[in-house]
Amino acid sequence: MGSVSAEQARDFYRAAANFYRQTPWRIVGEGETIEIRCQQLSGGPWYAVILGKMINIKGLMLFDDREGRRLMQRANYELIADRLRTIAVHYEDAGQANPKDLAAVREHGFEVAGPNAYPLAFRMETGRHFREPLAWELELLEACLWMIPDFLKRAQDRKPDVYEYAFDGAIGRMLLDLAWVRVGRSRSDRLE
Repeated sequence: MGSVSAEQARDFYRAAANFYRQTPWRIVGEGETIEIRCQQLSGGPWYAVILGKMINIKGLMLFDDREGRRLMQRANYELIADRLRTIAVHYEDAGQANPKDLAAVREHGFEVAGPNAYPLAFRMETGRHFREPLAWELELLEACLWMIPDFLKRAQDRKPDVYEYAFDGAIGRMLLDLAWVRVGRSRSDRLE
């Protein structure tokens, strides 16, 4: 994972295994969106979507902007994929996982939730250019994997209240604000 240390990768795998075991896709539809703000990171807000309720891919996508999230909701993926920018994790079967990742799991003892739960973290830039996440991108993804299951319990009513979280990771402390949003709306014009 490029600039990512073995320790940071271990922490990410642990968070990914926990997220998978929580099975958030059972309670959240892919049309539901969580806005994530973090003052310690440039960019954002990010718009999180949990995958797995309606499609075979289980995982989490963090869209870089509201427009990308809107496009994903309203159009066929193949038609709009070139315009999307996301940080994501998809869960794969052991047979689909990258041999380099399988070797790292064995070598470092990274936690995996099961044979169908090998996490593949990636960054997709416009034009469908894929790469490994940078350290801060993986850290944001890890924080979301830990925080979102708790957010789903606290915000079951789907009201647009903001829930604050603190996350201490390899790159330092991040303060995250999570809130439900309608696709196409920002925190200032959320559901009432």
